[in-house]
Amino acid sequence: MIVMFMDFQKRNISFTDLILNYFSYFKLRLNIFKKIPTFLVYRRLYRNYFTVYKSVSWKRYPIEAIMRNGDPVVLRNSLEAQMYDGRHKGYECDITNDIVTLSALNSDRKKINLTIYGGTSNGDIKGIFVDNIYQHLPVKNKNVIDIGANIGDSAIYFAINGATKVISLEPFPKNYELAEKNIKLNNFSDHVTLLLAGCSGNRNEITIDPDFISGNSTILKEFKIGIKVPLMTLEDILKGISHSDNSIILKMDCEGCEYETIISANENTLQRFSHIMIEYHFGYKNLKEKLEKNGFKVSITRPHIYWYSPDELQGNTKFVEGYIIAERR
Repeated sequence: MIVMFMDFQKRNISFTDLILNYFSYFKLRLNIFKKIPTFLVYRRLYRNYFTVYKSVSWKRYPIEAIMRNGDPVVLRNSLEAQMYDGRHKGYECDITNDIVTLSALNSDRKKINLTIYGGTSNGDIKGIFVDNIYQHLPVKNKNVIDIGANIGDSAIYFAINGATKVISLEPFPKNYELAEKNIKLNNFSDHVTLLLAGCSGNRNEITIDPDFISGNSTILKEFKIGIKVPLMTLEDILKGISHSDNSIILKMDCEGCEYETIISANENTLQRFSHIMIEYHFGYKNLKEKLEKNGFKVSITRPHIYWYSPDELQGNTKFVEGYIIAERR
């Protein structure tokens, strides 16, 4: 039901990728000149800048920082640290109330103002709306399956860019509530169908604590006590779209569910998608092979390897992360 975390780190990426990634990691660690600009930003912002810099470098959160004007602030995660140090441009952040406001161009090149709750501590506002990570997906006038809705930021992006219909899945109730709020607040309820559900290779259900607050990289695992949340297959999700539609867009960012979901899907199901974009988290080779065998042209971004900070669900987990972009031949 849930992905078994095999030793993907060594046998699900190429040896070349493994060596180049570690080389880049140590090169970055040893290159002091790369660190100076960030250090100077912290020195300008905080009285206890050295402590903040050291804590951010080693991902030791929460961090109790003191602004130059004497105001105390708690940086709870890397997203909030980046908001404060000014690396996120193009939108306004209210970290106290966890709200991001920004402007985005829709498919008709008209500016739309957005308000997104949960955007400073969760989601990926910068990646989606500033870095435009989903620009490879031609969603205009298409149906989009959005697996891993999180706070609704990706669903809103697809709706803004002209998607006819977006079916979004989010298994964590707290994230689901934020996504529902953001979709309604920004007037996209007519374009987005939001489901409290996860995705898997087999139809099933999982127990989730409704009070658990997940981040944007939380792996879906069973809780001892909670509510039952359905796990849907791609076949289940596609039942909501006309069988004559074979030009559907699939986006997956679900911290590991991509493996069982894609590998278990049959050719007829996968062939209904014209474009697929997957954020892989434990290597790419088995996903790439599956998609190529089922008629897709596949490109891969080089994996980034890092240890995910421990939490009560995951322990110390190594992510081997990047993107798969596939187009049906």
